[in-house]
Amino acid sequence: MYEAEVINLVRSKVGFMGTIDENRPRVRPMKPYIDREGRIWLFSRYDTKKVAEMQQNPRIELCFVGDDQEVLTIYGRMKDVTKPGDPAFRVRRDMMFVDMPEMKQYIAEGDVDSIVIYQLLVHEIRYMRADCELTTRVNLPMEHDPDVEMAMCQGGFCLLP
Repeated sequence: MYEAEVINLVRSKVGFMGTIDENRPRVRPMKPYIDREGRIWLFSRYDTKKVAEMQQNPRIELCFVGDDQEVLTIYGRMKDVTKPGDPAFRVRRDMMFVDMPEMKQYIAEGDVDSIVIYQLLVHEIRYMRADCELTTRVNLPMEHDPDVEMAMCQGGFCLLP
């Protein structure tokens, strides 16, 4: 597998997230955060249209294109882990602020509890180089167990409890 390339692409590029608004697809730029365990996190302000869309249908897809025209898509289900009073939530939020300082520009000063944090429960990863000679696909059907997730671990993709 090519986990290092996948992780580098997610960390170095802004991705595009696709959601569904009733019967219309919506795409918007998003910058995910990958923690030390390889889990993918996204955040937004509560008052955005994308939050309402994900409440209706939590299945999303992220797409990234690298400098060498490699393409990465990650499909999964968003899990709202927002608990503003919870110390674990504050630690995760603060880690995201430290590792991604540009995140603060989307939050009003002193309004850090107005965000929602989602964990992306990954169910499919596709990575393809520009020459199309290398395609990696990891697939975990959501229908079997929607709360099982994949993470990008050292040396391979792994299932997490």
